[in-house]
Amino acid sequence: MTEAEIVKGLLALSCQSAKERDGVQTRLKRQAPRDDTQVTMRTIGFRSNILFAIAAAFGVVAALGRPWYGPPRAATDAEMEDLLGGIGRAFSEPGGTTGWEALRTADELIAGLAVGTVALLALTLVPALQVHLQPVARWAALATLGVVLLKLVDGPGTRAMSEPRHGLFIALGAAVVLLASTATVAAAPSRRRMHVKTYTPPPAPVYDADATYGPPQF
Repeated sequence: MTEAEIVKGLLALSCQSAKERDGVQTRLKRQAPRDDTQVTMRTIGFRSNILFAIAAAFGVVAALGRPWYGPPRAATDAEMEDLLGGIGRAFSEPGGTTGWEALRTADELIAGLAVGTVALLALTLVPALQVHLQPVARWAALATLGVVLLKLVDGPGTRAMSEPRHGLFIALGAAVVLLASTATVAAAPSRRRMHVKTYTPPPAPVYDADATYGPPQF
């Protein structure tokens, strides 16, 4: 068989493989390499979560200067309308008692926990301190959210401060963001640089020049 016959045979096989089941011959198209244009989801990085936590802590402290509690309206026979009216006043009523004035010692506790959480997160940037301060920062953020929730459920109790206002809900939302960002930072792996051991090959074997190796020779 000559070289030309071999080439013709290969071409015939390629044309036959290009036919579909219905017998219609299709054109062989060479697919161009696709670019990686698909949108991939990326998570927020370690330092970005710390920045989010700083902004959330600032929101918690700033919310203490907004109205946290206010007086209710006179009750009517329509309980559902009174409930919906109280919810509407919680977000729309501009007046009320601020968190600094309404809370006796809890305001300083909330601000201290928020600022302390941010300080602990900033110290986690030091690789030697990261593993030790990550759980402490998580508990500090959880305590911040817990105190705010406690003041939402158990307010001062006086008539002038019996309804929540928007400042309390702003602090609650900021505390949730603070806890979420802190939890992400606390779950990050350690960034401490590990010492890379260099590979040292074993020494080459020493052979005796007068000795013989291998199977015995006859």
